[in-house]
Amino acid sequence: MKVFIPACFITSGHSVQKWKGNDMESMRDTKRIMEREIKKGSTPLTFEQMEIDTENYQEITSEEKLTEVLQYLHRVGNYKSLAGKTVINNVYTFMRGRTPDFTRARSIFDREKIYHQMLRQEKKMKPVYDGDCYIETAKCYFSLPEEWEKHKMMYRNNDAFGFILSNKYILGLYKYCREARRDIAMEAHEIPKNTNTVVQRLINMDDLEVLSHCLLLDDVWVENNLIGAKMYTIFKLGISSQSTAFLL
Repeated sequence: MKVFIPACFITSGHSVQKWKGNDMESMRDTKRIMEREIKKGSTPLTFEQMEIDTENYQEITSEEKLTEVLQYLHRVGNYKSLAGKTVINNVYTFMRGRTPDFTRARSIFDREKIYHQMLRQEKKMKPVYDGDCYIETAKCYFSLPEEWEKHKMMYRNNDAFGFILSNKYILGLYKYCREARRDIAMEAHEIPKNTNTVVQRLINMDDLEVLSHCLLLDDVWVENNLIGAKMYTIFKLGISSQSTAFLL
């Protein structure tokens, strides 16, 4: 039986990427950086598509539930046991003052730091947990232009695939996912008529703030010769005048 193991081998160091104002560096620059990383040896995984549907939203109904969700996403607290070797590939967005940054959390200390910052963000955003706080699960799919056999390996007596991904390349994949989510919000698309108005606002990212945002690459799967990973976003409906939360 063949089992896919997300064995990603990292070749470069830790770094934090920043926005200038509310905009990330251009995707053209990101593409050039990723092309250079491929020449250095990174596996050429390519972002293909993002999938979101009306069933991808769950309401967060209490502060306790939010704490549980944040612990799961950051692999801390009651969910610390989920942190395997590939957890270092996860990408998290956090606030540095009023500027949103994004980074890979390379250790339990990094994840704990971001987790506690998100708890402080909650205090600033002040959700009332009465239909105003939701988590979105988006599916991101990546293709592998090369032959899969080139990346075949054995891991714990199972057939597996190992990918060499540099820090800059992983952050580049995250940027493509984030940009795709922004495109979904900006493009005209058909939403089923029976969709409630709250879900429509969430899909279109209309009049809301982002509390937490992450791409989890420690839990991937293979589907139709594509590699899938989930990107999670916690939204609060409405914009607080005193909030330092960021928009996508």
